[in-house]
Amino acid sequence: MDKSIIVMFRKNKLLLPVVGGLVLGIIAIILILAKQPSTILISVLALGIIGISLPHFILSYGAFRDIRAAEEAYPNFLRDLTQSVSSGMTIPQAIAMASQTEYGALTKYVKKLNTNMAWNTPFPEAWSKFTDLLKASEMISRINGIILESFHSGGDISAVLESLSGDVDTIKKMEADKHGMMLQHLAVMYVVFGVFLSIIVILYKILLPILYLQRFGSFSGLAFRPSELLGVDYFKNLFFIMTLVQAGSLGIIAGQITEEKLIAGFKHVIIMLAVGIVVFFLFIFPSKLTFDLEVTPQALGIGQSYTVAGRMYFDSQPAGGARVEILDATGELSTLFADNLGEFTTTFKAPTQPGTYQISVMMVYSSESSTATRTVTVS
Repeated sequence: MDKSIIVMFRKNKLLLPVVGGLVLGIIAIILILAKQPSTILISVLALGIIGISLPHFILSYGAFRDIRAAEEAYPNFLRDLTQSVSSGMTIPQAIAMASQTEYGALTKYVKKLNTNMAWNTPFPEAWSKFTDLLKASEMISRINGIILESFHSGGDISAVLESLSGDVDTIKKMEADKHGMMLQHLAVMYVVFGVFLSIIVILYKILLPILYLQRFGSFSGLAFRPSELLGVDYFKNLFFIMTLVQAGSLGIIAGQITEEKLIAGFKHVIIMLAVGIVVFFLFIFPSKLTFDLEVTPQALGIGQSYTVAGRMYFDSQPAGGARVEILDATGELSTLFADNLGEFTTTFKAPTQPGTYQISVMMVYSSESSTATRTVTVS
């Protein structure tokens, strides 16, 4: 990302939420006026909110990773500073020497410290500014405070630096061991999220259609109000929102457990959100036209009547008004429409010649279509 854009976002933190909120509101109004399904509206709103929030969290997470990288390099800086002071150098000389060494993310802070001291800034003031730049790190702030107090007290600062260097190494080793142990809990978090997604898909694919009274196409008569029956879109939206909340919650907890910072869970939130959204767009959001088709009788005599009947469902609800095109055994094309229960039935005459004939049925509803064939035997 361009640095000027990053600076603009940092100075105008409300700019993106306000502009993004207005754009998202306009899109939502357009979708409502276009009478798009609620699943599309909820998905667009949810993804829009995530998109608006993303830059803020990316910047915050970037700052967090920068401080963490500085913490990782800090023991090396402190060790070099200790060796230089122990060899007889003054603090300014030791810092000037350290500024020529590469410390990764910490290098820019050390160079700024050396620049301040090169401009004749007193060590306590320059060191305080150095500490302020790294104030997000509790460990560095505490150690820098001890060094500054030691300088003010006039004691043997080389002995203090040597003691602090050993303590920092011990702390970092303990943190590494703790991080290794916490990885087991992190794996459990991902397993829990995977199980949650599996349950959601199973509920939608298996249990939800069973709960429908297919004859009436309503969800067991349940409703918020008598005139407000629950449809399949309600459960799609409910499951989708549950997945977003679950991904956000587990990701944040994962960050707190592994690195003791909520923002550290940002990468886990992004991974879980991405997996959850992909699962929904693959297994739950796509609508599907299903049907039952029956031809009776399948064995008939010359000139005898036979019936083609069926029932169609769209997302487990009756596909009322669906268009049905039937190419009968004689090769004639007939068009009819399903009733409000998604059912259709029509009668045809058998051909006048014996043989096995194919009947082709094409069903069209919304943007979906299905084709099926059946055979009848005339004797």
